Amino acid sequence: MSIHKAPTRANVVVLSVNGESHSVACRDGDTLLDVLREKLKLTGTKKGCNLGVCGACTVLIDGEPKNSCLLLAKACENKEILTIEGIAQGGDLHPLQKAFIHHGAVQCGFCSPGMILSAYALIKKNPNPSEAEIKEALSGNLCRCTGYTRIINAVKNWKQQKTVEESFFSPSSDDLNKFITVGKSLPRVDAADKVTGRAKYTADIPFENVLHGKILTSPIAHGRILSIDTREAEKLPGVKLILTGQDVPDITYGVTPPRYDEYALAKTKVRHVGDEVAAVIAVSEEIAEKALELIQVEYEELPVVLNPIEAIQDSAPLLHERYKNNINTRVDHHFGDVQKGFAEADYIREEEFTGNHVYQSPIEPHAAVAEWEKDGSTLVLYASTQVPHYLHYMVARVLDIPLGRIRIIRPPVGGGFGGKLDTTSLDLVAVLAAKKLGRPVKMVYTRQEMFLHGRGRHKQHMKFKIGVKRDGTITAVQSRIYLDGGAYSSYGAITVYYAGSMLPTLYKIPNYRYEGFRVMTNKPACGAMRGHGTPQPRFAFESLLNMIADDLKIDPIEIRLRNAVEPNTRTCNDLDIGSCEFKQTLREVKKKSGWAQKYGKLPPGQGIGIGCGGFVSGAGYSKYRGQVQLSSEKKLEPFIKKPVFPHSNAIIKISEDGTAAVLLILAAEIGQGALTVLSQVCAESLGI
Repeated sequence: MSIHKAPTRANVVVLSVNGESHSVACRDGDTLLDVLREKLKLTGTKKGCNLGVCGACTVLIDGEPKNSCLLLAKACENKEILTIEGIAQGGDLHPLQKAFIHHGAVQCGFCSPGMILSAYALIKKNPNPSEAEIKEALSGNLCRCTGYTRIINAVKNWKQQKTVEESFFSPSSDDLNKFITVGKSLPRVDAADKVTGRAKYTADIPFENVLHGKILTSPIAHGRILSIDTREAEKLPGVKLILTGQDVPDITYGVTPPRYDEYALAKTKVRHVGDEVAAVIAVSEEIAEKALELIQVEYEELPVVLNPIEAIQDSAPLLHERYKNNINTRVDHHFGDVQKGFAEADYIREEEFTGNHVYQSPIEPHAAVAEWEKDGSTLVLYASTQVPHYLHYMVARVLDIPLGRIRIIRPPVGGGFGGKLDTTSLDLVAVLAAKKLGRPVKMVYTRQEMFLHGRGRHKQHMKFKIGVKRDGTITAVQSRIYLDGGAYSSYGAITVYYAGSMLPTLYKIPNYRYEGFRVMTNKPACGAMRGHGTPQPRFAFESLLNMIADDLKIDPIEIRLRNAVEPNTRTCNDLDIGSCEFKQTLREVKKKSGWAQKYGKLPPGQGIGIGCGGFVSGAGYSKYRGQVQLSSEKKLEPFIKKPVFPHSNAIIKISEDGTAAVLLILAAEIGQGALTVLSQVCAESLGI
């Protein structure tokens, strides 16, 4: 929900921040968060949900943790405000910050400032908190990366400091001990910036003379756009530009070339609530939001389809004319002889399962800032993206700009989990507006807009059938899955493939058939989310395998051991399993969990179960291949028709005295530690 503050006269407010007094001009409705970030440039305090839920904006007010997005700046006069920038003293990190670094409690880092401030308030009152007290103190701070275990350990052991050398962990494996840095655990190279608030995410980067953009979204799930009246919005003081679908290129974009089906702004139809219809660029975000309310859009509502089973019926309304029966992608895989496999089975069971839609909710909202260099021909786009190469390519395609005239800069990314793999309307509209206006344009989704943009996990309707021998040996597997893809393709073609192809990675399945249907519905588009396509079918398969084990009175771990793949296995669908310790893992889990003492023997309301998972590794495959045409400029034709493979290359610069090296690489660091691992590999290769 957007809250529009009534215009008020600016007042001078005196705030004591990190021990210093600041006189700032602000209006009655200005929040402390906005004053800290925009007036005092203390961007370590993060703007996550702006609803008081995520805790990324936590500051200490007179020693107490508070959500600064819910506090009026004026109400904080005569109070001591502490932000993450005030924790370190005298040029040295606080022991708590060091503990976060050395316990590996920092990943994407977007939640870290708020998390550290809540923990700081706790240890000031109680230097030796229990685990329960730590959990209670951090209950208002969300983290999407770590799972909290390392954070809790860091707070619990904040007094126990280690040097960098002491932080090294040397593995017992002889294969790894031969290396100097590779295979060793050491602090992340970006951790210090993240625990101090110095790390600048896309929305944190300051720009001179910057304009702000907001997008008007559809209030209906399906309809034709009959007219858009922007006249009243254009009259609002401070509005610089309004764009509609008629102002953006007639070029579609997406993820896989055969399924480009999105426009920067909707052209003639909207296909889900939240579909992007128009954009306002203004001198402030507040004015841009006010202008959105003044835009009048007339729609002709069309029938809506929200269920993939209904969407494939001949009578269902079509979202896109190009997808017959709304089937975006179909996969039909046959391996072995399924009918023969079921005929050889002593027992067959068939069940239906549903895996529901899930959204990633990275704590950092999507953000983009575009500016054109002074020559007017070179674009610089700062974006919160997991795939700078694909964004580079897509901006070039949609806006007809040569790749060599585009620079994509990926600042630290505050979590992605697959949700930041797609090019967004923010990216494309910001670029168009910056070109037209000759000024930097900044656009950031609200938390609600992130949900409406979508790209979460597909809802899946799954039907599984497994045949086994009396001893539990699998003879055949058959599955049919309908994936609810929402209104646009996104990564759906890959998701529907993974939904079936990953099942044989764990078990020997001699005969296998998979039918997958990725279906369009009038919902926000679904995309890639952590192992996209596989968690829900794996849940269904593992559940059915447990049911069969119960039916045949076979221990669930034992039935898995009898079917588990082994090292150097080629699956029925030609996936190569190299190193594999699945059987050994099952045996260790059985032993360490006390399985034999617990399974089937615990009191009512308690239980123990098992489920396993597997996913592809090392799939470095470019989706954009072959001959491409990126520009109409004749003089560039010999260059732009060459094959394009948008992957990272590494460049290493050695310092003049030979004692240091700089690694330049556009690998996407989103919290997984890529920058640290790549630095280790580089150091190992150079012997430094």
